[in-house]
Amino acid sequence: MRIRTDGDYAHRLDAIESAMDALDENTKTAAVIAACEHARQDRKAKARALAHPDMTPELAEVLSMPTLQLHYEIQTAVDVD
Repeated sequence: MRIRTDGDYAHRLDAIESAMDALDENTKTAAVIAACEHARQDRKAKARALAHPDMTPELAEVLSMPTLQLHYEIQTAVDVD
């Protein structure tokens, strides 16, 4: 697979190089693969965090990102017979 990084796509090279630094990878390919794996694991971890009893709407907002918005809502009900 080729990723265009010329012209209007120059920002992609910056993103890949940032991933190389952040994920301690020395090739662009390894950085892209590591970033994809990180995203997969991050999504699973956030799903577990949302199910945690200490979760709050504020914490869900902190864990949110533009690419993955998290919402947490507490629902209660009282049933009186």
